[in-house]
Amino acid sequence: MKDKLFNKSKNKIVIAKDFTGNEYRRNLTNFRFRASAYGVLIENKRILLKRHPSISKLDLPGGGIEMDETIPKGLMREFQEETGLIVKPDELICVEDSFFTSGEEDAHGILIFYIVKQVGGRLEKKCHEADEIGFYDLDVLNKNNIHYSCWNVIERMKNYVGILRQ
Repeated sequence: MKDKLFNKSKNKIVIAKDFTGNEYRRNLTNFRFRASAYGVLIENKRILLKRHPSISKLDLPGGGIEMDETIPKGLMREFQEETGLIVKPDELICVEDSFFTSGEEDAHGILIFYIVKQVGGRLEKKCHEADEIGFYDLDVLNKNNIHYSCWNVIERMKNYVGILRQ
């Protein structure tokens, strides 16, 4: 007997958030997996963040990995598209998941976060997915100005930089 690679989704209701953090009750049978990778670039104890045009909060550069990409290649492409910087993944910070919805699409997101090192490029707003991009002092970041999807990583980085400051 051959094992299936994918199980059929159960007819179950889950809570999914949209980009702005609003919650929706959605049927799990509509969900697909979506892997995405995000980069944390720290420079002079400040972190690089972008502001997406559809949300008012700051977010980490990165996004969805295409089917023909490895995780590092997807992260490097997304990062360069959004910031103009060429980076390479250095250290895996964490992997999280979330249920989210966008329009008619629902996803169980697998979010992969890396510390990245800049290897080239120059900082510039490169695409429609970033209204603003810049380095921010970690001390000014809180749940009111950071997108919910990366808040846990920001907290980890605050602790990490706090240790460096001692």
